[in-house]
Amino acid sequence: MLSVALVLTALSLSHLAGTRLVTGCAPEPAWAMAIGIDLAFVSLEIAMLYAADRTRWEVARFAMIAGTLAVSGAMNALSFSEHAEGLILWPAIGLGTAIPALVYALTRVGAGLWRAV
Repeated sequence: MLSVALVLTALSLSHLAGTRLVTGCAPEPAWAMAIGIDLAFVSLEIAMLYAADRTRWEVARFAMIAGTLAVSGAMNALSFSEHAEGLILWPAIGLGTAIPALVYALTRVGAGLWRAV
């Protein structure tokens, strides 16, 4: 399960590196931002799962998982829909937003199962 999340994260990284479309920045900063966004929500979710009960609320206050998922979903949707036209535009946007959601779900379930072992 975690390996599937890793593959989807790699796909998402290549799409998030498309921030060059929006910012016009060089490839290196675009890749750095992509890595930061995707790995941030994966590591924050794992931190939430492994935090002790008494510190979980403290971790949750700063996790901002929803924000990183939203940015990742938006950038993936932009990248997926870049060349789509007509009716195919909406499925492309849907697939783009689904990737970070799948990474989130697979990471959460996989880390939870790993923790239970």
